[in-house]
Amino acid sequence: MPSIRTIIPKIWLAALVVLGLAGCGDKNSQSSFSADSGGAHVAATWLPGGHSSAATANISACAECHGSDYAGGTSKVACTQCHMGDQQHVHPLSWGDYTYSHHAAYVTASGIAACTNSSCHGKALAGVTGSGPSCSSCHLGGPMQIHPASIAVWKNVTSSNQSSHGVYALTNGTTTCANVVCHGANLEGVSGSGMSCQSCHTLNWQ
Repeated sequence: MPSIRTIIPKIWLAALVVLGLAGCGDKNSQSSFSADSGGAHVAATWLPGGHSSAATANISACAECHGSDYAGGTSKVACTQCHMGDQQHVHPLSWGDYTYSHHAAYVTASGIAACTNSSCHGKALAGVTGSGPSCSSCHLGGPMQIHPASIAVWKNVTSSNQSSHGVYALTNGTTTCANVVCHGANLEGVSGSGMSCQSCHTLNWQ
């Protein structure tokens, strides 16, 4: 039977080996991400703009933690937990480049819960820096109404009175109407969005 004097040094040696293997090393100076107590990224700057820039620059770098299919991987965080499209598309893939013409139908059918958060369009839909714009940057009547809310009847055209949109245009000009997602830069209409003014008005009606 081995003596106690022989066993004890072996126990101490084994303990030192285990501690050495279990000890924490220094951070990797070559890593492109900074760790914090909440995960692999700096929480204060990562969402929403930080991760977007990093993914745009090198989306494959995310696969190590989030999986080759970006469905969570070892991090258990999938891109589609926030994105309605895929790892590189925030909105549904079917929208393509026409978010302006598809988002209304989505909101009507599904509500605004997916939009109202601190990483997308803001809890009050007032916009988030580096992410979704304020709804009011396009909608004159607030998040849920395109045209000014103060005008009760926007298209009320009769022989005896001028329509509300006509009064608005004469009073305020057409700057808010003439853009590429509303009625077009030349007020000739935008497919899936605002109609051409010439649909009703003669050419050079102004």
